[in-house]
Amino acid sequence: MTFKGKMDKWWYVVIGVLNGITLGTTIYAGIAKAYPTLIILLIVDLYFIPPIFKNEVILDKKMITIHFGLLKKTVPVQEIVAVRRMKSYSASFAASFQRVGIESRRQTTVFLSVQDNKEFINELLKLNKKIKYYV
Repeated sequence: MTFKGKMDKWWYVVIGVLNGITLGTTIYAGIAKAYPTLIILLIVDLYFIPPIFKNEVILDKKMITIHFGLLKKTVPVQEIVAVRRMKSYSASFAASFQRVGIESRRQTTVFLSVQDNKEFINELLKLNKKIKYYV
């Protein structure tokens, strides 16, 4: 089952502000002087722009596969010990502050954000009944 990732408006605002500042700097200083800024913006945009087009969580019987732009992460369903709904500001595979934290035995906690957190958690609990769910 595929769940579409959630993107808050602040994600688009950050992209616009960063690109606007860089464009303004480039116009004001000229391309030659703004070259380092353009390189940094390119690197930042490689993280921020691809999730607009590829932001999903695929849940099957054995694995959760998280696609977040150019990043990809898999978590075995049977390794999951706890799921939490949370508002976290940490770096993660999420473009929204309404996140789900997935704790597994072997890996650290993975944060993700889908449009329907409740349905995602219900499907996950059906696949592994040993998961502890914290609201």
